[in-house]
Amino acid sequence: MKRDYSRILIPFVYFIAGATGIASVATTFYYKDDLLLTPAQVSLLGSIAIIPWSIKPLYGFFSDRQPIWGYRRKPYLFLAGLMGSAGYFSMATWVDSFHTVMIALFISGMGFALADVIVDGIVAEKSRSQAHAGKLQSICRASIMVGALSVAYLAGILVEAIGPRNVFFITGTLPLLTSALALIITEEVTEVVKFSLKETWRKLKGAMTRDLLWAILFIFIWRATPSSGGGLSYFMIDELGFDAEFFGRLSVISHGMSIVGVLLFRKFLLSVSLRKLFFWIIIASVILSMPTIGLVYGWYEYVGMSPRFFALADTFISAPLTEIAFLPLLVLATRLCPKGIEATMFAILASIMNIGLAISDLGGAWLLNFFDVHQAIGDAAANYAGLDKVLWIAILSSFLPMFFLHKLPEVRVAAEISGPSKSQAIEDVLGTDKKDIA
Repeated sequence: MKRDYSRILIPFVYFIAGATGIASVATTFYYKDDLLLTPAQVSLLGSIAIIPWSIKPLYGFFSDRQPIWGYRRKPYLFLAGLMGSAGYFSMATWVDSFHTVMIALFISGMGFALADVIVDGIVAEKSRSQAHAGKLQSICRASIMVGALSVAYLAGILVEAIGPRNVFFITGTLPLLTSALALIITEEVTEVVKFSLKETWRKLKGAMTRDLLWAILFIFIWRATPSSGGGLSYFMIDELGFDAEFFGRLSVISHGMSIVGVLLFRKFLLSVSLRKLFFWIIIASVILSMPTIGLVYGWYEYVGMSPRFFALADTFISAPLTEIAFLPLLVLATRLCPKGIEATMFAILASIMNIGLAISDLGGAWLLNFFDVHQAIGDAAANYAGLDKVLWIAILSSFLPMFFLHKLPEVRVAAEISGPSKSQAIEDVLGTDKKDIA
């Protein structure tokens, strides 16, 4: 009998997904210095990159219903690795404009989103038959965080040492490891159950209560409020003199403190109701956004700090809140899934969250363009005079979901994760979001 190594190999796939964050710093400098993209264009690229993540139910449908050579997972995972590599190799070689990088990002995004769906499906299948299902899920989530944290500082050093394009080439080799693992992962040839679109639609229609629609609207608005886009990063480089190595340090702190945020959430916030939790998260997010504004206004001078130390302190404090803010959103999404169509409904909700995130980036792009925020291009001088207005609008828009809080179900977080099935559901959810993308 052939031994199943999937339990060992799957966490490595998640680790690889986290490790592709090695290109995060390179991307910023590549957009700014190599392609000469404006902050508005960077935000627009962010929204385009999210599109492949917004159609995840489609990938799941094809994987479940359209096997290749009798396999539902292995061929798709192999293809996903090739697509992820193709995108990064393109950025390392022939990409030289906004439109070509858009194509590369879309291809790599398709690869990573497809891999995400396939691997989550494999984990779900293995979890059904294994006694330590929750352990497998938690290991996978931890693998993502460890992968991201392990390369965070190296990301900045490599940009300065070998340049962004060479960093993309290194990053492009990582998804190829996913393709290699796809060949090793054990999968049996299975019969595909016929999919009933009519029955699924009937259940979805029956589940669309007024409370559900209000909660969906809350989730969408929460994700869709405009962001500051690439304007702040450009400002940090041009006006504050932050280099790639320092961005790597910020990334290390951000990933490390995100793990702290998860631990704090599980330790202290499980007994808090969702309404109360979201209320205080909104208040805290606005308050903790002030240091970001402070970087633009130069508040660090008044407290006797360097801008770098000020930015480090800001990241140290705000990063845990970012993770804490995301977890109850996942809990709410799980809470909304009616019995019998849990997977379908969550896939829909994940798509709604991702569409909201794309709109957030589009809103940021519009604001940056409206206030004419841009770096120095050719003979044109840099203009960051309107960046504070963009940030204020982004911060104050965070209050918008507050108007819908009273429409949310009055349940505690612990009610969603106290039992075995609910705990499993939350951990499954945690495994679906790789870059704050569901």
